[in-house]
Parts: sequence; C-alpha cells; structure tokens
Amino acid sequence: MEILKIINLCKTYGYTEAQVKALNHVNLSVKQGEFVAIVGASGSGKSSLLHLIGGVDRPTSGQVIIDGVDIYSKNEKELALFRRRKIGFIFQSYNLIPVLTTEENIKLPMLLERKTDEGYVDELLGILGLMDRRHHLPSELSGGQQQRAAIGRALINKPSIILADEPTGNLDSKHSKEIVDLLTFSVKKYNQTLIMITHDLNIAQRADRVVYIQDGFLKQNEVSTH
Repeated sequence: MEILKIINLCKTYGYTEAQVKALNHVNLSVKQGEFVAIVGASGSGKSSLLHLIGGVDRPTSGQVIIDGVDIYSKNEKELALFRRRKIGFIFQSYNLIPVLTTEENIKLPMLLERKTDEGYVDELLGILGLMDRRHHLPSELSGGQQQRAAIGRALINKPSIILADEPTGNLDSKHSKEIVDLLTFSVKKYNQTLIMITHDLNIAQRADRVVYIQDGFLKQNEVSTH
C-alpha cells in the first residue's frame, strides 16, 4: 500500500540571478512500512525534501500526498493538525524542552491532542530504555538518551510516517547503531514508514531502499539494499 506519493515537486528560493532550485521536479513513491534512506552531499536538497514531505515548508509547485491526502491543499491550521497526527519528526539536534522531564517531553504531542494513554507511554519508555530516566531533565541525560526521548516524542501519536534528519549525526558509532536499531524495531512493531536523511552509508545500507539526491534531482538509479 502506498503511503507517500510525491509528484513533480519543485522548491525555488530567491529571485532572478540569486535564484536557487533546491528541488527540481522530484517524483517518489513510498510504501507503508518501508524504510527509505535519502543520501546526498550537503546542499543537494535532502533537507528541503524532508521539510516538504513533513509539511513544514510549502513547495513552489508539485504535490505531496500522504495517506491519500494532498497536504498542500490544506490551510495552515489544517496542515498543522494533519502534521501533528500523521507525521513524527526526529532531528539531529534533539529539541527537547529543558524544563520538562523525559516523560513530559515524550507526552507533549499527545497532550496537545488532549488525550492520554499511560499504557502506551509506559510501553514506549520500556522500548526506549528510558523507564529509569522518566523523571530526569534533558540536562541529566546522555546524548543517546536525549535522542531516544526525541524518538519517543515522535512516536507518541502513532504517526503514519517518521521523518528523521541525520538522527545519529551527534552520536558516536555505538550509540548511532543503538538509535537505528531502535528506529527499525519501532517502525516494524507499529507498521510505520521511516524516511531518513543520512551521510552514513553503513546506516543507509540498513534501509529497504536508498534514494540518491544531487542538485535537487532524485537520481533514478534507486538501490534496494535487500
């Protein structure tokens, strides 16, 4: 089942001589439950693509269709609600709120939806290995623990798609492997789709499919790693 379809997606910044085409007629289809790695040099358009998939920026032209919904046909309020319910974001910088505990950071998107599911919170804390850190502040956690808390926050509303932008960029190789192990376990357990930007080819090779981007173009020789 197709969860994501990108059609002729373009993003241009600036005007006239200063104009930069970050994305140039990008087309991509992703199935539910698939792990897709996006690889490319700095400035190739990876982050622009991820932001447009996630609805945090608007394209110059083209469509992003998630679960049958053209997300850019929505107004800002509708899009924000859709994003909160359907998409989970994980960034290289953990973006945890420093005055909230691990548990409170994880639960924040759920609370914005005015719902509670303490059983699922406990389940996530167990999977993340953070049960004994649930009442700790981010400053009391290691880098790997902070990233696991950020993953929990991304998973808490059971989104259809997880978007990860260099989630292991600030971690050593041991903790990077732990984070990727955790993400692949989580998306399989909850039948979610994972789209990850990474510079690490060892991580990319663990994906179901690697897609290369260069100068705003998706290279057509997509590689299946299995």
